[in-house]
Amino acid sequence: MIGLALVGVLLVGLIARETVLATPAAATIRTSAADRGTVSSVVSGTGSLLPVGRMAVNFKSPGILTEVDVRVGDRVTTGQVLARIDSSTQQAALAQAQASLASAEANVQSTQSPLTAAQVAQLQHQVSNAQQNYNDTVASVTATNQADAATVASDQAKVNAECGIDPASVACSQARAQLANDQSKQHMDAISGQSRVNSASQQITSSRDNLAVQTQVKPNALASSQAQVASAQAQVQSAQLALNQTTLTAPTSGVVISINGVRGETAGSGTAQSPGSLAPQPSSGASGGSSGFMVIDDTSSFVAVMPFAETDSARLADNQTAAFTFDAIPSLTVSGHVLSISPSATVVSNVVDYYVTFVLNRTDPRLREGMTANASVTVAQADNAVRVPNAAVRTTGGTSMVTVLSKGQQVPTEVITGVVGDTYTEIKAGLNEGDIVVLPTLRASAGATTNGGALVRGGGGGFGGGGVVRGGGG
Repeated sequence: MIGLALVGVLLVGLIARETVLATPAAATIRTSAADRGTVSSVVSGTGSLLPVGRMAVNFKSPGILTEVDVRVGDRVTTGQVLARIDSSTQQAALAQAQASLASAEANVQSTQSPLTAAQVAQLQHQVSNAQQNYNDTVASVTATNQADAATVASDQAKVNAECGIDPASVACSQARAQLANDQSKQHMDAISGQSRVNSASQQITSSRDNLAVQTQVKPNALASSQAQVASAQAQVQSAQLALNQTTLTAPTSGVVISINGVRGETAGSGTAQSPGSLAPQPSSGASGGSSGFMVIDDTSSFVAVMPFAETDSARLADNQTAAFTFDAIPSLTVSGHVLSISPSATVVSNVVDYYVTFVLNRTDPRLREGMTANASVTVAQADNAVRVPNAAVRTTGGTSMVTVLSKGQQVPTEVITGVVGDTYTEIKAGLNEGDIVVLPTLRASAGATTNGGALVRGGGGGFGGGGVVRGGGG
């Protein structure tokens, strides 16, 4: 019994020493050395891929579809024929316009050259005939005048001869009568001959004037006919354009995502809508609209559209670089940059987000519209900066402090911070490379912990002066 009592007392003493009289486990001190490196601040988001552009393609005027040459999902190239509508009306209009143009051009030719070569030759022949007639008339009149003059001279000689012998004789009287008669004839022939010469000269003038008038180009008539040609040419161009517009071609390369119509139906009219410079938010539809006879997505490149919380969006700016990963292609990483930030917020369940559009710097044949894209955006970066782990910095009332371990003593030190990254904080002033900073204490239940794989046993707890292991890059 006494032995059992002694054993019980011994056990109680041992328990008391381990529970009541035992000292608390010493706190460990974790440290890290300030080093130089890059500090990056990154915000992340998740969204979807959209084509860089979407174009709704329409015929310019309505018509009956006669052929549809592509199907949904087909990849098309710029200028490729997509569909046609009935063009019989447009072809008839073009033929009519071309006929009008031909008539107007013929009118110009007629104005510039009013007579044919044969007609001009005929008019020139008339001038020659008139000239020849004038020459013949002058010669004839001259011959008559000369003959009359000779006759009168002969008569005068007879008068002189007969009347010189016996002025009262019958022979003298007859000679005088013949002279008077021939002189009268000479006078009449002279008047008639001059009239004939004048008439022949007038015929020359008239034929020459007729030739000049008939062959002369009239400026006003020419200008009018040339204006008619210009108008007819415009009508031909308009008719040709209308005919061309009965054939629908691809305005851009891409993938056909919808077709609204089949052969025999009436295709509506409208203007092809060009893709906008910004990709839309998911709620607003694709860029450039999605209505039209045919819709084509430009998949030559992609944009990524995703929401960011208001605090993160405030740190984003145009042209900031980003890295993209894709759930469907884990091995693919593509760089890009911020294209635009929506000026208006999207609020869902009291959560305020702003949609941000990114441009991918390159594409990949494995990328598809609608794939999930994860963006990591570098919003701030400091290179070759003095840095410490984020845990080493504490900020109160706008003042940032670190605890520097110097000669075994923990010295609170004010610092000026710069870029704050996910792991490190840039120290602009107050700390030098190589300085040792104290990290928050971790207590171990068994009085021991590890720091970078080394067992650390503390002596005084808290930030006291117990045993210390000097940390590395932490």
